[in-house]
Amino acid sequence: MLRNVATLAVVTYLCAAGWFFILAPWSAFWSTRVVSEAPYWLYAWLAHPALRGAVSGFGVLHFPVAFAWLARGARHS
Repeated sequence: MLRNVATLAVVTYLCAAGWFFILAPWSAFWSTRVVSEAPYWLYAWLAHPALRGAVSGFGVLHFPVAFAWLARGARHS
């Protein structure tokens, strides 16, 4: 029972973090809180679309990991 709850908590976290990393770089949050608050030498790097895409790609990777956790949890139940 406790293992199922822990698995569900990890999967929920991974999905929420995945959506955050996918959506945040393309939102106003990224421009106002991340890019504008960064040191000057990081500004151009953080504002570059390639970095935003990389952060979104990192978010996409959270979903297969969440699926693996679910599959592992289903096998051990």
